[in-house]
Amino acid sequence: MKRFVVIITSLLIIFVFVALNYLLWDRESLVTLRESNQASIDALSRINMNLSEENSRLSRQAEEMSGQIEALNEKVKELEEHNQEQQLIIEEQKQFILNLKAHINPEPVKTEAYDWINSISDKNFDKAFLKSSALCSFWGNNWTPRMFTNYFVQNVEDIQLIVSTEDQKPIIEVIPYKTPDFNIKVIIHVQVNLTGKAIDEYLKQGENIIELDFTYNDRLEQWVIMDVSSEPVEKPESQEHITNDDSLSKGSE
Repeated sequence: MKRFVVIITSLLIIFVFVALNYLLWDRESLVTLRESNQASIDALSRINMNLSEENSRLSRQAEEMSGQIEALNEKVKELEEHNQEQQLIIEEQKQFILNLKAHINPEPVKTEAYDWINSISDKNFDKAFLKSSALCSFWGNNWTPRMFTNYFVQNVEDIQLIVSTEDQKPIIEVIPYKTPDFNIKVIIHVQVNLTGKAIDEYLKQGENIIELDFTYNDRLEQWVIMDVSSEPVEKPESQEHITNDDSLSKGSE
């Protein structure tokens, strides 16, 4: 019986010892866990504070950018209004120039065109060339005075203005371009006789239509030629037959 009591008592003591040891271990674990949780809470608090500060900074930047965007939108609106005003002014100026061109006196331009043709006819090539601008295009090319002279000397025997049978005046037409400048096209009919070894790349034998693009030079206070081009006049087949018949009749005579 005493042995049983001793065993029971020993077991109770061991149980109490184990229980106390467990409680001490559990208490230490709880303390460690609490400290760990507190550290996590502190870290999360710092992160939250940093995020709050970053959020505040970004919010301020967003407000500043919104203000800048609004200011830029106002500036764009002002520029668009200014651009519309400028467009209206440009359109008014363009219309004013077009009205001037519509009522411009064509005689000075005609005179320059006549003088250009007559200078070439008289072999006064220097005078004819000086009526063109420095950037003048002759049949799509930029010619020097020597090239200009050589072409007409080597290829053109004679060039004359064609006169209308109705009013005995040269056939010429002045066409203002519908552009806000002082460019005018002059269309003039000429009779061309080529030399025997002529290259008819530009002017053809017979009747040609020459187009001269003029612009007004304020410095020189005169009209100058900016472009020269031409095309042959296609005759109706009936007229060609008549011409051929005339030639045959003259040959038979």
